[in-house]
Amino acid sequence: MEKPGKAHGKVFVRVVGVRGLKVPIPQQATALTCTLNNGIHFVTTPETRLSKDPRIDQEFELQHNKLEFTLTLKVRRDAHIAAQSQALVPPPAPRVQPPTSAPKPRGGMLSFFSSSPKKQPRATPPPPPVPPYKLPDNLARYLKQDGTLARALISFKDVAARCDTRLFETSYPLIGQRIEASGGPTTMELGEIVLQMFRLPPLPGVLSNQLPQSLEDCHRGLRHVAWHKVTYFEGTLTQNGGDCMTWRRRRLRVIGANLVAFNDVTKKATATINLKKAIAVEDNQDTRTNALSPARSVDDYSGMFAVERSFRLIFPGNQEIFFFADTDDEKAKWLDVFRALVGHIPPNPLWAELIWQRQQETAKQPQMSSPKPLRSPR
Repeated sequence: MEKPGKAHGKVFVRVVGVRGLKVPIPQQATALTCTLNNGIHFVTTPETRLSKDPRIDQEFELQHNKLEFTLTLKVRRDAHIAAQSQALVPPPAPRVQPPTSAPKPRGGMLSFFSSSPKKQPRATPPPPPVPPYKLPDNLARYLKQDGTLARALISFKDVAARCDTRLFETSYPLIGQRIEASGGPTTMELGEIVLQMFRLPPLPGVLSNQLPQSLEDCHRGLRHVAWHKVTYFEGTLTQNGGDCMTWRRRRLRVIGANLVAFNDVTKKATATINLKKAIAVEDNQDTRTNALSPARSVDDYSGMFAVERSFRLIFPGNQEIFFFADTDDEKAKWLDVFRALVGHIPPNPLWAELIWQRQQETAKQPQMSSPKPLRSPR
């Protein structure tokens, strides 16, 4: 059995995907991953195919509220990516031929008198300038050596209030770089990453196995607790069974999974029937027209079942509560409501109920208002 200890909150983060990626997308299938790193956890998502708007749809659970974490996109360096990286290497500069020098004349006096003046050899023209190498605009130009494409930094304190017990969707810029012809990188925004976040505050007294285990669990639990607070139907019925030993006319409301009786004078709740425990609802008129059940006597059918416009809720252990309506139309409406509810009531988790109660208490607290200026007496 789990021992109660210090309660810890949870932060659920779902990486929905990347939006508007501004990099060249190769024609070949290219694998992309996303890695979350908060200094404590280092988790990488399964690979997805790179595109302008790749869908990641991966969820993380963090146990610390005061945190910062990074999300890093990486591309797998397959053969076509390696080829792109090689294409970024400029070709070697052409070799410059040294200028050819004219042969030296023979020395001596004979050479001085017999040779005619020679023209100076023409200088070798310099080679044409090499045009600057133009880098191809491919994906490898945006990748680091380890395949990192871009990174986003998330500071949870900036969004904590917006995702406290509610689903909050936002986006963060993805910062990357591009190699320029000079050889240095230029930092730039390459797109944005879309996140959904939900913070579950510490709930003392709730066991860890009773807490939601995913963002979807959080969303579903809060949706269910809201369902249990709605009044779906109300009207007047006459009841026999439960806390009524004889027929009693009551004002009733269906609030979530409960059928609640209210006092006509005080308007306060006086009794509650948990419809989640009911296993069936039956129209007594249908029962009278069908064959007699072997578990019932003729007196049963001539007693409770003989009441006009009546029906019953059936509970385990042969427990029943009978009702009858004032009109056929009202009876039909009540039957529709009960048949829609019995056997179809969603769970109401304890953690969601506690959060709902906190929210109600917070809403009841008076808002701080500025003091009104004093008026001078006339």
